[in-house]
Amino acid sequence: MFRALFSRSEVRLFFAISVLFFICIHSIDAFLAPMLISEGMQPEIVGIIMGASGLATLFVRFPIGILSDVVKSRKIFIQFSLLLPLVTWPIAYLEPNAVTLYLAKAADGFTAATWVLYNILFIRYFDRKDAPAAVALLALAGPLGVFLGNCIGGALIHFIDKSIGYFVSSAAALLALILTTRIKEFHDAASAPTLRACMTSAKRQLGDPSVWLIGLLATIVILVPFATRDTLTPIYAQQLGAKAGILTLLSNIHLVFYALAIALCSSVFYKRLGLVNTALVGIVLQVISSIGIPFTANLYVIYFLQAIAGFSFGMAFAVFMSLSVVNTVEDEQSTRMGLFQTIYSCGMFVGPVLMGLMLQHINLSSGYYLIGALSVVAALMTPMAARSVYQRQVKKPAVQNEHAHLTPAQDYVKKA
Repeated sequence: MFRALFSRSEVRLFFAISVLFFICIHSIDAFLAPMLISEGMQPEIVGIIMGASGLATLFVRFPIGILSDVVKSRKIFIQFSLLLPLVTWPIAYLEPNAVTLYLAKAADGFTAATWVLYNILFIRYFDRKDAPAAVALLALAGPLGVFLGNCIGGALIHFIDKSIGYFVSSAAALLALILTTRIKEFHDAASAPTLRACMTSAKRQLGDPSVWLIGLLATIVILVPFATRDTLTPIYAQQLGAKAGILTLLSNIHLVFYALAIALCSSVFYKRLGLVNTALVGIVLQVISSIGIPFTANLYVIYFLQAIAGFSFGMAFAVFMSLSVVNTVEDEQSTRMGLFQTIYSCGMFVGPVLMGLMLQHINLSSGYYLIGALSVVAALMTPMAARSVYQRQVKKPAVQNEHAHLTPAQDYVKKA
């Protein structure tokens, strides 16, 4: 799979666009909240601004999957979404107030909602049997893009001006938009389904328990870093005397090992362990990294546990992303992955809110223990979720002539 990335120009191009996508939607996130608070903006308003991206993603992601199936051109939606941050962040720079910043973050959320389309387009460059590994490979663009966005944005803010960081998102969006003109999209516009057919498909997806089960497990898995890496662990480290540099290092350690795990999923873990065992190992490591932190006051041990947390999240989350496209016919992939990503987006909200309640009413350690308990539940449910994916009823007319190609992809689920 990695050979394809380095040897095929169209795969390299699409991967580069995906990295720019993540730079675009996340480059300002690490700096925006403290910047606004230091300028005197009320914390409640800052919270609303920071939540605008996730809220937009939650409401837009599933409809985009449906409409893109009707239009049968995912590239158009990707290009339109990249125009939004290209326009809104310069406006926020010229008129920095709550309204313009909220619109800019909402634009990031709309752009983020199109990630489902990137996955669907990317797997078209590979054989059906390689679809799960292709999804895992593309997921590597996430941590790489966030890391580069943080580095570029941080350097500009530190050496030039704090508001100049707004333009990192716009510049990345512009470059990605230019590169999308070179994307080759594989589809037959004449056979595009009608809106009614796609709505029927959407209802079928909503009634498919396997999508909800996989989405629920992905919600638990993604809840862990948002609850620990972004909420509990920085607070605990600060209580131990950590300054801003150490807090940044903790976040980057998680990011680096997350990327490493995703890279190994497509090239090593899937082949040697299979999807189910890869997820189980990842979730077990999540349990260890979560409940281990409140038992130590040594920052070096916390570094180590943070590395395990990032690695385990990469293993588990990549599997559930891959399972979302297994045993799915081509004209329903956008809709199904859109629903799946909408479901797990809830974890991005639930994690920090839940940990805030635990901190306020109980104590910090209880939050880690709750995360560990939820992860144990996810581990117990994973084999059942994989079976439900394998037993999915595929729409017969659309796949009769391609059924042989689906079998190798299902082998990933069978292997345990």
